[in-house]
Amino acid sequence: MNPTGARGLTPEEAQARLARFGPNRLFTPAPVRFWAIAAEEIREPMILLLLVVGVFYSLWGGLGDALTIFVVILLLVAAEVGNEFRAKRAIVALERIAAPKAQVRRGGQAVAVDTQTVVPGDVLLLLPGTRLAADANLISTVNLGIDEAALSGESLAAEKVAGDAVYAGTAVATGEGEAEATATGGATRLGQMAAQLGAVKPPKTPLQLAMKALAGKLVWVAVFFSVAIPLIGIARGGDFREMILTGLSLAFATIPEELPIIVTMVLGLGSFRLSRQKFLVKRLRAAETLGDATVILTDKTGTLTESRMRVVAVYPREQERAVLAAALGTVSPEVPDALEQAVLERARALGAAAPQGDILGLRHPGDGRRSKAVLWRHQDGLRLHLTGAPEEIFARCREVPPVLREQLESEAGQGHRCVAAATHALDAREAGRPLDELEQDLELVGLISFADPPRADVRETLAQVAGAGIRTLMVSGDYPATAAAIAREVGIAADRVLTGEELDRLDDTALAQAVREVSVYARATPQHKYRLVVALQRNGEVVVVTGDGVNDALALKAADVGVAMGIKGTDVAKEAAQAVLADDNYATLARGVFEGRHFFDNLRKGVNYYLAVKVGLIAIFLLPVLAGLPLPFLPIQIILLELFMDLAASAGFVAEPAEADIASRQPRSAAAALIDTSAVRIILFKGGLLFAAVMAAYGWASWRELPPVAVQGCAFAAWMVGHVALAFISRSDRHWIVRHGLFANPVMNLWAVAAIGFLLLSIYLPPLREALRFAPVAPADLIVSATLALLLVAPAGLRKAFVR
Repeated sequence: MNPTGARGLTPEEAQARLARFGPNRLFTPAPVRFWAIAAEEIREPMILLLLVVGVFYSLWGGLGDALTIFVVILLLVAAEVGNEFRAKRAIVALERIAAPKAQVRRGGQAVAVDTQTVVPGDVLLLLPGTRLAADANLISTVNLGIDEAALSGESLAAEKVAGDAVYAGTAVATGEGEAEATATGGATRLGQMAAQLGAVKPPKTPLQLAMKALAGKLVWVAVFFSVAIPLIGIARGGDFREMILTGLSLAFATIPEELPIIVTMVLGLGSFRLSRQKFLVKRLRAAETLGDATVILTDKTGTLTESRMRVVAVYPREQERAVLAAALGTVSPEVPDALEQAVLERARALGAAAPQGDILGLRHPGDGRRSKAVLWRHQDGLRLHLTGAPEEIFARCREVPPVLREQLESEAGQGHRCVAAATHALDAREAGRPLDELEQDLELVGLISFADPPRADVRETLAQVAGAGIRTLMVSGDYPATAAAIAREVGIAADRVLTGEELDRLDDTALAQAVREVSVYARATPQHKYRLVVALQRNGEVVVVTGDGVNDALALKAADVGVAMGIKGTDVAKEAAQAVLADDNYATLARGVFEGRHFFDNLRKGVNYYLAVKVGLIAIFLLPVLAGLPLPFLPIQIILLELFMDLAASAGFVAEPAEADIASRQPRSAAAALIDTSAVRIILFKGGLLFAAVMAAYGWASWRELPPVAVQGCAFAAWMVGHVALAFISRSDRHWIVRHGLFANPVMNLWAVAAIGFLLLSIYLPPLREALRFAPVAPADLIVSATLALLLVAPAGLRKAFVR
């Protein structure tokens, strides 16, 4: 490998090497192909059962009926495969959007690139929290420690120096450095270890598993009635062949093969919609849990505030350039954070110069420290530069003027963040001593005050979230007065603020009580954040937590939904989280929670409707068989009903817009089942109404002494109109459909038009009417049947008044 130099590769060189070495990924994901999903779908047990039903039906029914049933199976499978194809494509797209970035130097500039585009020869910039994107050789280091647990299992960070090898998958624990990539993708040490594993499918979420288990149980219910109804009919003297075909048709129409697919569609497509709003769901489990959130544990800087740090004051005012020069000694030259960038901009405006020389030592904030230390070797000797939390630095200074303490309180009370800058001249013989031992007897240079105003929409969003029964707790590393001032400005109660030191003095029981009463936490570390998450969960809360640092990984993993910051978040935090907030904005986080409620609403509505029409269909055949009456539908007609039932549940409800009160209702219990006792009652009620609608039309046509095929035509019309009306009523659990938006769901509208159009064609288009064994039905009888269906399904909508 030829050395690339400190400037790194040019963009053209990087592109050429990418074509030569290929993308930097361990596995080449299998493309999402329509035909592959179709092959997988056809092998599903429930689809195979449908095919078996079709084969048996072919043996007993006519050639035309056999062709019809297989055409319907083909259409059903095509619809299901198309829906699953859309959902899986959306999930794959999400994985690409949420893919991590790597900091590299190209053409002399530090840039962030997709990890997959890192190539051998790239100069990697290593900062705390960076996940190494490739195997590499270190070019330069400053106190660099690498966490190699991913490869070796060793929990302690390994110290590294220039010339050492580092490996893909490991993470920077401390210090900084640069490294030249030597191997990428499958050629890395991690890639070779993983070569035999192959791509692993993501695990099913609890809801997906529960839905698959429910579908498995309902199969037995469907099979039971598909066997029992024909047996009862035969026992009562019904035609043997017709009863067998009816049983096969009922099995075809009632087997719940759609249920598992509905979950994947709702979560997958919903998560992709969220990604367009800058909320990237990495794992479907997060989409499933989001809507149940009762507490949001959020950072302040960049999430509640604009993350547009600017220096508003420097004290002492007459020594501003000296204070800024001292602070420049700890600024990262390659990838400065928001505070360091603000210092750089102010220093450039005043012409303050950064120190010149070599960095001998570096300590980042962490492990309980809220300051950054850098040891420089200048031409005139050694000098230690320290910036960070004023109270921490004050404690290490030989003298602190009272006026600076007063300025600190004044600035903090205005919501400004303050940083102290101190230096210490050292003897050359002290170069080898640990930084902790050198950070004593400092000379305080001054204070820098930063303003980071709250986001314009955050107060309104916080009020909306509170109205939805969700508490917001602000956790900040800031000075208590600063945290309290910002909290009050955005509408978070800050009558009491707990600091990290106070949290340390609380045992678990006292902390569980404190989190019920206190909403603002200052001078808190990631360890404190983890304790808060655990305490809230002990109280039965469903916790969404934001984090950005290496040490936030623990809290992110412990949370019910961990959300990493997309802008200021480290690779380690993003890896631990289940979702990424691309714009670090609290309003986006709140939208994610409400969208989670939307997911669950649509899933519940679709499943309840799907099961209600299945219940209605079974009842429609059970009663006539028990009463010895002619069947309302012929077997071939039952098969056609399945096509429209499944399309409504699998596509129509997935596209349903959120209800108006989605952001004002209280959170549901996370322990509540999707199909609980209340849902069962609603399913039976709606199924009963659909049954009543069809039987009313059936009775009307029989009373009119119409021919049996015309009676079946009236019953079929009542079913088609009734189940379309029931679908529209089921679009909202609380509001009249006119208020919810009669035409707000284009997919449902298209399905309804297709269903009613098919009804009219099947009755009045001779070739289709003959194929489906209908007789001409007078328009008046058809209108009466449709009216009866609408009237008898209407109570499903009227019950909403009592629910409210």
